[in-house]
Amino acid sequence: MKLSKLLSIGTAGLGDEEDINRVVLVNKICVGVAGAVLVVGTVMSFYLHGQLDVVIPLVIEFFLNTLVLPLNQKGKHSAAALLLYFTQCTAITYFGILLVQVFHLEYVIILLFAIIFLIFKKRSLRMIALGAATAVFLSLEFAYFRNGYRHIENVPFAAVFLINFLVICSIITITTMISVPYVKSNDLKYDLQRANKLIKLFAAQLTHELRGALDNIQYLAQLLRTAVRKDKHLKHVEPLVDAAWSVSSGAIAIVNNVLDMAEIEAGKTSTIVNEVFRVATYFDKIIEVHKIMARREQFTLEMEIDPLMPQVIISDPLTVNQVLTNLLTNAFKYGARQSTVKVMVKRSGFQWLLSVSNDGPGIPPERIASIFELFYTGKTGHIQGSGLGLYIVRSKVQAMGGTITVDSTPNGETRFTVALPLREGKLRDLPDGTGSDPEAEDFQKAFILVAEDNKLTSFLLAQFLRDMHCAYTIVSDGLQLLETIRECPDQSPDIILLDCHMPNLNGEETIRRLKQDPATAHIPVIITTGDIFSANIERLLEAGASTYLKKPIDHLALRKAISLYLKKLPQN
Repeated sequence: MKLSKLLSIGTAGLGDEEDINRVVLVNKICVGVAGAVLVVGTVMSFYLHGQLDVVIPLVIEFFLNTLVLPLNQKGKHSAAALLLYFTQCTAITYFGILLVQVFHLEYVIILLFAIIFLIFKKRSLRMIALGAATAVFLSLEFAYFRNGYRHIENVPFAAVFLINFLVICSIITITTMISVPYVKSNDLKYDLQRANKLIKLFAAQLTHELRGALDNIQYLAQLLRTAVRKDKHLKHVEPLVDAAWSVSSGAIAIVNNVLDMAEIEAGKTSTIVNEVFRVATYFDKIIEVHKIMARREQFTLEMEIDPLMPQVIISDPLTVNQVLTNLLTNAFKYGARQSTVKVMVKRSGFQWLLSVSNDGPGIPPERIASIFELFYTGKTGHIQGSGLGLYIVRSKVQAMGGTITVDSTPNGETRFTVALPLREGKLRDLPDGTGSDPEAEDFQKAFILVAEDNKLTSFLLAQFLRDMHCAYTIVSDGLQLLETIRECPDQSPDIILLDCHMPNLNGEETIRRLKQDPATAHIPVIITTGDIFSANIERLLEAGASTYLKKPIDHLALRKAISLYLKKLPQN
């Protein structure tokens, strides 16, 4: 039998890499100790003239040691590790006391302590092993204290030296066998960390570039949809515009999930920004957008809002939108074609529930516990998935203080239910104080100063602001923005729309300079960003930003933000 096969005995059927490594390590120690007993035992028996009190214990130790491999093969891994460990504890104690005049075995006890945490996984077994090793150490120390260190008469000094030398060599060999894999693993860990850092930098750069391009595609799609609604002669291109919007939305959702995942891996929690919003209006807008995707995927999308649900609530609309988008994407991905996907919003005591259900093959009961795990996918055949969506949904929901559950019937309905704390708002808390639709607002008196370095994004923002009948000026960076305000002190902007990543002077530093100047400190600053990392957004808010809009900027969200902060100005 090859050594590699011998050392891998008992690993068949183990899926966890850590468990496999423990079994292999126990086998290695078993083989190493067996070899040491044969070599050292032969020399000791020769020089001690075959004393039975030496030979018989050596034979018993060798025999017990060989039972470790059969136990591992039968899957009794804990029993194998315990047998190996306590056989060595007993042997070290016995020979240490018997041959105290020949050599000391303190250095062997170091090995006993070292392997405890490597071969035992359960805390209880580790505590037992620690107790046994301590008992061995105290027993030997007591024996050494009483007998001192002197060699046996009629045993040559050369023999004592050789036996000590062989014992030390055996311990060094076994220790090296144990240590080498962990040293290599540690070296590999740093190589992987360096590679992982480079991959993250590459991914961050790539997703940032992709995000900018995708945002602009969606801006264009929004403008085209608005134009189609206004001009009946363009009605024939509506399906193409809807398809472009749907595809760009899906691509942006994927990029968002990748960036969210990077943030979660870094141990950062999502930034929760609670706002007051009207429930029916908010969800109608989301469902209207997703009906385009539903038609494209051959589904019917329906929504029902419980009459007991408050008209106005306080929550994080951006995060709720992302949660609902991921759940709907999954419903379209795994549901049965030509069926109906249902969205339900209802009140449940001090919580409000958001549920998404679809008909389809369902989720096997044994997999339900795993679907929220990272990189878990249920993809089969034509269905593709990254395994990020539900993991991110759970993280987002938990950040909002909620929970998510799933119920699934084989070849029936699958329902995901998000439960969130209910904070009821009032109509007077809405941006305009009356609950009217910001679509109806008159923005003709508003002057918006925009800082955006991307030319295409600037062009599209200009289209949005022009449609809102706002007066506006667009500059390319923070320095130009400050110079524009300085050059026209009599025409101070009502609101500043500021990109967070710009050359010359970035968003954070621009905000700090604005807030330090008494002439501009009162001006609301709305950040526009494709950066979803909460730490970056928190720095901008701490610097003095009033709020932020995620790119691609939704036309209605922009109107709503401008409406809110116009009414907060002192003159209004």
